[in-house]
Amino acid sequence: MSRHRTRWNAGERANTVGAMSLVTALAESSGVYFGTGDGPESGPFVSRIEVSRLPNGGVCIDYEATSREQGVQHRERSLLSVGPDDRDRLFVAHSEAPFVTEMIAAEVGSERFVQREMLGPFVMEIVIEQPEPGRLTYAWWWANAGETPTEQSKADARLIVA
Repeated sequence: MSRHRTRWNAGERANTVGAMSLVTALAESSGVYFGTGDGPESGPFVSRIEVSRLPNGGVCIDYEATSREQGVQHRERSLLSVGPDDRDRLFVAHSEAPFVTEMIAAEVGSERFVQREMLGPFVMEIVIEQPEPGRLTYAWWWANAGETPTEQSKADARLIVA
């Protein structure tokens, strides 16, 4: 048995053309993001998103939404990493479900993550974007099974602690 192991680099494996992969971009801009958010389901809220690098080049995303009226509205911990087919994978454990939801990038290089299989009464998507350095948007889309998801909640946050 060889003592040497091949190392995969998430940034090198992603096949995005002319742009850095989302995984690599987030790994290179890890830290704590604060901002605000709103949406038809959530209403106005304050967001805190912490992005930390994982040993495999992926990232851990801790996201919390709070409001004066509702207190903590939503909590989640997600792992984002490049899959063996170069499509990013997002594994989401959130406060509204008793299970982990596996999502996959809609296509290589996409910032839109869709469920691999239907779990529960909703079809869900998450859209994670980095419109500019030091800024992160995180949106939850969902609908009842059989319907097309629409944006229900979106956080827009700025990096405050790197």
